[in-house]
Amino acid sequence: MVNIGASFGPLIAGKLRAISWNYAFIAAAIAIGLMLVITILFYKEPKRELEGVTLKAKFRDLGTALSDVKFAAFLVLLGLFFWLPFWAFFNLLALYVDRSLDTARLYLDIKGVLGTAVANFLSRADETGTRRILGETISHSGYLIMILQFFVSRTFERFKTIPTFLFGLTVGAAGFAVLGYARIGAASWVFPGILLFALGEMISSPRIQEYITWIAPKEKAGLYMGSNFLALGIGGGLSGVVYSSLYGYFEKGGHPEHCWFVLAAHFILGMLVLTLFTRIWGEFKEVES
Repeated sequence: MVNIGASFGPLIAGKLRAISWNYAFIAAAIAIGLMLVITILFYKEPKRELEGVTLKAKFRDLGTALSDVKFAAFLVLLGLFFWLPFWAFFNLLALYVDRSLDTARLYLDIKGVLGTAVANFLSRADETGTRRILGETISHSGYLIMILQFFVSRTFERFKTIPTFLFGLTVGAAGFAVLGYARIGAASWVFPGILLFALGEMISSPRIQEYITWIAPKEKAGLYMGSNFLALGIGGGLSGVVYSSLYGYFEKGGHPEHCWFVLAAHFILGMLVLTLFTRIWGEFKEVES
């Protein structure tokens, strides 16, 4: 369900913002209101036993989990070297496509493959009548995840978690590099760049979240999974500040593509740092219940 929204939401929002940003936000408000009505009318809370654990006790358990220096350091490293560049993709790509790529050429490329109707839906005509692809309509990975996640997960579930996660970073780094090349070479390189990033995401993200659950005491797996949001918060919070500023710097200098090469290097550095981390401190071991 999340990936359906992640796939079609940007398509609709991109089309609406071409008319007015107000329409995009109004559509979002209507969708949220509709979900609320559907939930109230049709959702029935399943019966379950109450744990009888206070919120204070939950915070105490969270503090206990984070008092493990090795685990806390691992979360910080995940935030800085995985989630930070990860969110930069979503923060920057639509802007990069709109401002730095030949969107008229992209329109023709999509038209040649998917037909006029699809290309027209993903684009708008500028003041000269030339149709140009809207950055928001292609700058996401949701539709690829819907199609490929099952096959990717089944392919990589047989391999060890940390090497698989690091391989995913390598694939994501290749995606960033190809996105940068899209401005130097042909604009259509943006599509394999998005595909490679999406594959890296599909390889890395589920496995590292599974890993955190695996190393937690079985009765506290949910708590440890919740602590993963510390890493996500570090990456998400810093990404908009660090890479938006860096992208502005490179764009002002006439080379916005350099930001993608820096992001590729960021993933590679993350791979090296996390490899060093596991070499020094060792991988986490599964905790028995």
